[in-house]
Amino acid sequence: MSRPVSSSQIPSLRWLNTLVIVTLITVTVAIAYLGYYYVGAGNRSQATWFAPELECRPLSERCFTALGRFGEMQAQWHYREGQLSVDMVLDGLEAEQVKAQLEETGSHPRHTTITLASAAPGHYYGTFDFPACGSETQRVRGSLVVATSRGLLGSWYDLSLPCR
Repeated sequence: MSRPVSSSQIPSLRWLNTLVIVTLITVTVAIAYLGYYYVGAGNRSQATWFAPELECRPLSERCFTALGRFGEMQAQWHYREGQLSVDMVLDGLEAEQVKAQLEETGSHPRHTTITLASAAPGHYYGTFDFPACGSETQRVRGSLVVATSRGLLGSWYDLSLPCR
């Protein structure tokens, strides 16, 4: 024989049911977001951004960036005599086009975009002409955007260029 439910237990059961439903909805939304971002990331109109590895020093070494489940990119930036060049290796996916963007800050903000040339399958390079600056260092943000069949995938690099 079952025990009758007292009236004091009914509100707590309703409260518990509400908490369970809210938790399930939250978990479902989180899984959908992560699934979109890591499995279905990338679209044609807006880039999906992936952070480079921690302790990345793009002017002195190659920086590794995992592009979700799609592949990976390794990039190194070189600055010499007013020119900033980028060398990028893409692994795990094919690029239709690779663009590099440079955003300068300071007293004369500027935004420049170039299309990287293909040196070999999965290997791209390009060079920015960089005017002389008036301070000791010039801070810029360089970014690489890869157009693939999965959409636009990108990464960014904060650079501190020496001015001479």
